[in-house]
Amino acid sequence: MRVKKTRSDQRNVYRYPVDVPDGKGGYRTTYNIIKPGDDGTTEVLIHTLNRWDDNWITNIGRNGHPKLTEQQKADKKAWEEEHPGEKYPMNWNLSIESLMDECVDGDVSKSSILAGASYDPFADMDDSDDVLKLREIIATKMTDRQKQAIELIGLEGYTITEAAEIMGISIKVAKVHYDKAVECIKKNF
Repeated sequence: MRVKKTRSDQRNVYRYPVDVPDGKGGYRTTYNIIKPGDDGTTEVLIHTLNRWDDNWITNIGRNGHPKLTEQQKADKKAWEEEHPGEKYPMNWNLSIESLMDECVDGDVSKSSILAGASYDPFADMDDSDDVLKLREIIATKMTDRQKQAIELIGLEGYTITEAAEIMGISIKVAKVHYDKAVECIKKNF
């Protein structure tokens, strides 16, 4: 479990721990490393994975065990006095690991839990002619950098500064790519 954010000078790759048999009946932790260019991995994916880790760490710290207000502390103390020896029920946010612990089926993976809990807001929508035309414009009329800029800024909501950092270019050049992508859409739509 990660407990601290990856240093900024180490974010050009993504590392994650994996427990492997040590040959003595136990396990040792080793790290898998994902690099841009390996099996179609992009710098955007590496950045996104590191960002997800950052969000997870922040949310565990902020929401995992939130500070109790004075009223909540008083309620907890009163409850514990009424129920000696019992643990006060807290409404903590649960992790995927805690959900896996509760599963009866031992062959449950994090992926299956996430798949069951995921929701695609666009799954029930039919692709209109406008959406199909927009997709065609992006696929056929834009350079790779323009596609990347419109995806990061226009679709994913990154700022131009963040997109420039992800793309490894200056803010000014990122803005040029984004502006040209928007101009391409306007011209061909």
